[in-house]
Amino acid sequence: MKPDDDIHRKSPVYGLEVGLAPRRIAGLPLNLWRLAIVIGIAQFSMSIWTWQFGIFIAEIVEPWQMGLTFSLGTAAAIIGLPASGIVADMIGRRRTFAVALIPMSVGLICQYILPIWPLIPIFYGVISFGWSFVIITARAAPADQLVEDAGKDSAKVFTMMLFPALAVDGISPMLAAIMLSLGFEARFLLLIGGIGAVIAFISVFLFVRETLREDIQLAARKGPTLNFRQFGTNFWKLAAGLLVHYFAFNLAFPYLGNLAVDEWNISSSLYGFTWSASSLTTAGLILLIGGLADKKLKLGLITALLGNSVIMLLLYSQTGFISLLLIMILWSVPLVLWIGAENSLIVEGVSEEMKGRAMSTFRVMMTSSGLIAANVGAWIWSTTNSLRFLWLIAGIVSVVSLLTVAVALKSIRLSQAES
Repeated sequence: MKPDDDIHRKSPVYGLEVGLAPRRIAGLPLNLWRLAIVIGIAQFSMSIWTWQFGIFIAEIVEPWQMGLTFSLGTAAAIIGLPASGIVADMIGRRRTFAVALIPMSVGLICQYILPIWPLIPIFYGVISFGWSFVIITARAAPADQLVEDAGKDSAKVFTMMLFPALAVDGISPMLAAIMLSLGFEARFLLLIGGIGAVIAFISVFLFVRETLREDIQLAARKGPTLNFRQFGTNFWKLAAGLLVHYFAFNLAFPYLGNLAVDEWNISSSLYGFTWSASSLTTAGLILLIGGLADKKLKLGLITALLGNSVIMLLLYSQTGFISLLLIMILWSVPLVLWIGAENSLIVEGVSEEMKGRAMSTFRVMMTSSGLIAANVGAWIWSTTNSLRFLWLIAGIVSVVSLLTVAVALKSIRLSQAES
């Protein structure tokens, strides 16, 4: 038995097994740290190229084809998210994670070999399908731990789980930007991503241990595949309230790189450094304030979404490398609050055997908004010939969405103490 696993010993009096708490670092048991680190490797396979993917394909396809590419990726994720939640509850988080990395590695390598229309959206969809499984695993595993912890410090657990991934997300664009400045082709980043996915696949079997108990997996297999009523009313109120905000976000976010390069006149390499600065700042803030939202989950979520809206409007109104760098760093604050508060509220009151499916259903709903939003954003861009105007529209819709979120949160009752 390894020293970082849950330790059990025999009671000298009654001969019963007594559970001892697993060793923790920064709020996470070492088993979750192992999973988080491997998720970080998977994140590398995405972060090395996604930050400039829009810039890369803009040289190959038209704006409407970019919108179609992002929409197809969203559609693939919509298919993958519910599947991943069901699979994760029935066969466990570890094996689900391994399954995810197969289409990711295949899609990335194929995208590197044949970056041509109409194969670009097909390969992008394959990658997105696999990545949707990773997204659910990264959220379902800490939800398992919260069952053992009786929900204590839920926001901190969810945010700390993403610390390695965000740190990698910060370093990867810097590495990619250096490679591009040295003369490497942008498509080469896709090959590196594919290799990273293969390494992550191997690492799952070497380092990751299952977080979902066998009896819970058995209960999930015996019960109904999907029973939306078991998610509870809090879940549906929150999901409905957040739909408009996610639509606003997905309206413009896929074209952030194009905004920086085309209308802010920033080089692709410098844009990569701003992305890195944002992710590294987010990772640092997770260590400092990762559990801040635990004090007031509802207030934390509203504050995060308000900050997100302000960032969108700043991206419309500002210009230049220094401004973008400061905006991307500032974006880290609402992001940390958003991660912790939202994920904690999603699983509030959901039964153990349904948490993976609750997570995946929520992601399906939010991601579905991007299926329409990416195309609407591409249409606004093409019609107005202005990405700045697109970000203005997104920012205004985002501010309006705060009303729907506030109404939803007002009617939600939490089991844990929160004012």
